[in-house]
Amino acid sequence: MSINASDIQGDFLNALTREQKAVWVFLVNGIKLTGQLVAFDQYVLALQSPTGIQTVFKSAVSTVCEAHSVEHPRTRDRLTTSQERPLARRNER
Repeated sequence: MSINASDIQGDFLNALTREQKAVWVFLVNGIKLTGQLVAFDQYVLALQSPTGIQTVFKSAVSTVCEAHSVEHPRTRDRLTTSQERPLARRNER
């Protein structure tokens, strides 16, 4: 049994549309779009964002994924500070 790639894409995009989850759409030029996927067809995605609906050509899309939180360590939570690190010795000539 072979799996058609367009079926996988369609199933994934249908699930994101149906569940109305926030998604990140990364474009090939590095731009990240955030919003809800409201519709799609063979060529474009319709992304609802706070500024309105954006139509994005699939040919410009690199990655589509569910938005998730990214935790960044705070400076005071780091294991070592600059004062605790040993200074690197310089080789003198």
